[in-house]
Amino acid sequence: MGQMTNKERMLAVFRGDRVDRVPFMHWDRHFPRGQVEREVRSHGMGLCSVRPCYIETHPNVEMTQGMDQDGTLVRTYHTSEGSVTEKLKTGIGYGQARYGRDWKGITPKRVEYSVKKAEDYDIVMSIVEDTHYEPYYDAIEDAQQHLGDDGIIVTSIGYSPFQRMLIEWVGAQRLYIDFFRNREKIEELYSALAKKQEEIFDIAADSPSEYVGYGDNIDSVIVGRPFFERYHIPMYNKCASIVHRRGKVLGVHMDGRLKDLSEAIARSEVDVLEAFTPPPMGDLPLREALAMWKGKVIWMNFPSSVYILGADAARKHLLQLLREAVPGERLILAASTENVVDLQCLRAITNVMEKLPFPFSVDSIENI
Repeated sequence: MGQMTNKERMLAVFRGDRVDRVPFMHWDRHFPRGQVEREVRSHGMGLCSVRPCYIETHPNVEMTQGMDQDGTLVRTYHTSEGSVTEKLKTGIGYGQARYGRDWKGITPKRVEYSVKKAEDYDIVMSIVEDTHYEPYYDAIEDAQQHLGDDGIIVTSIGYSPFQRMLIEWVGAQRLYIDFFRNREKIEELYSALAKKQEEIFDIAADSPSEYVGYGDNIDSVIVGRPFFERYHIPMYNKCASIVHRRGKVLGVHMDGRLKDLSEAIARSEVDVLEAFTPPPMGDLPLREALAMWKGKVIWMNFPSSVYILGADAARKHLLQLLREAVPGERLILAASTENVVDLQCLRAITNVMEKLPFPFSVDSIENI
């Protein structure tokens, strides 16, 4: 087998085809340009980017925003049903840095959610029902042209309906309290979000991107198995059935503790567990995940907590993870899914992955 490109490797893993080595990559939003970035990419590290496949508009909703003196971003949404306000804490450089982040690469944190009382659900419902989607593929095509064979472009369809309530509109504490005290409102909003999001599935399936991703940040402690099986899996399966017919794969961003959800994940139609995080941050060892999720690709997020210990610790931890992954099938390594990685640690993991044969054994790992 001749040497494959980073793009060819990732697409081959998605299809279940043989590769010349395990793909390893970093996300461009966390990849500072410069000497080390050029060095590790010249030694095989790929690059992945996220681009939208649609434009979302709300023609009958007016949004106003301002900034408090303490740097809190205040947004108010005005509808025919009334208004709701959310507040987000921003870091230094917000509005100037890329991807809606600050100069440290951190996104604004919601400190106040739109839904604060029962009546607010009706207002948020009117915003959801006023949502319109239009295909938009220019950003994907432009990024693919620039990236070439160095990696892939992921098109994201955002959060699934329950996660959108949890993360964007309601917040975990109020959402679970209202689920038992005011479930009708939760179910109504969920149904509206689900119906509206289904419009995106065909748009994503027809996009130029080979990979469609849900950005759900799944964690079993926050979501819980009953909620995951009832509200998440059905949306994943609906989306998967559509994108599969167009020859694409569906991945879900599951970077939390997944042990309690592992059987439900195994039964799902999801193709790729993107950002799967093993211990010490996650609670499911890589060996167990590969054994349980037959036929699924594990796009593994190297646990960021290990980087704090330095480059040598990162190297040793990666070698241990690879011992669990023998012979290396159905595996992709991401340097990090949420953070800028220490440059010496980037060098360390690149050095390992560059020397890793495929397929590999415990003996070949020991020779690295």
